[in-house]
Parts: sequence; structure tokens; C-alpha cells
Amino acid sequence: MASSIYRFVKQKLLSHGVRTTADGSLAIADRRLFLDFVRLERAVRLEDFATVQSAVVAIENRCLSMGKRHIAVFAYMYLRFSDATPKLTHLDIDLEEGGVRRTVDYRRRVSSTERLVGEWAAAWYDRYSKSFFRVLYESNSATAD
Repeated sequence: MASSIYRFVKQKLLSHGVRTTADGSLAIADRRLFLDFVRLERAVRLEDFATVQSAVVAIENRCLSMGKRHIAVFAYMYLRFSDATPKLTHLDIDLEEGGVRRTVDYRRRVSSTERLVGEWAAAWYDRYSKSFFRVLYESNSATAD
């Protein structure tokens, strides 16, 4: 029996720690935001880069409309920590002719589109995660006071 996409998305979000903060919990508690994450998973399964980007933009816009842009970090994390990104990156090897050999291992065979999604997600996650997590945890401590 196949597991539902809704359970799959919820488990993945929980594994990324959405419940550790009140704002993060909205990724599951807010029905419309959760459905945006389900759309993201569907886009990932389609292996269409433009559709994945569109789904992430929808999540970003929903978070902005809630006044909680920082929750979008979970969209980047959702993609960043997936089979589309390398499990292991070996040390770069400088080649005699001036190039560089970069070797990576994946958990399974991935398509070029999946690799593109993974690289894009890693770039966005690396760019925004520190500042978004800072706001996420600061907003959590403000509500705890």
C-alpha cells in the first residue's frame, strides 16, 4: 500500500524540525501553506525545474503574506536535504591542464533536472538559512517570554 503524499510531506517537514518553533509549526498547521508544500513535492516528482521554482515562489509568497518570510527556509531545506543533492563530495583534484575534477556521490541515480534542482536549492539554502533561522528562533523566544 502506497503512503499518501500528505503523510510523506508531513514526515519530511517534521524531520526538518518544523515543530521546534511556533512559526515553523505553521508549515503543517496552516492548511494553505501545507498544501503549498504538497505542491512542491508534486513538482519534485515531475522533475520539472520551472515547476519546482514556481512551487517555491508560491511558498515564499504565502509566507510573506503571513508576515513570516523566514518560514520559507523550510522550502529550501525541503529540497536541499533530498536525494537531489550529493550525499558526499570528494576533495577537488587540480588537473595538469588547469581544470578541476569534482566528484560527488548520490544516494541513488539522479537525472540532470534533479541535480539542477538540488544545486539551485543548495545555493538558496546556503544564502538564506542563517538569517532565516536567526529570525525563526528569535521569534520563538519572543513568544516564549
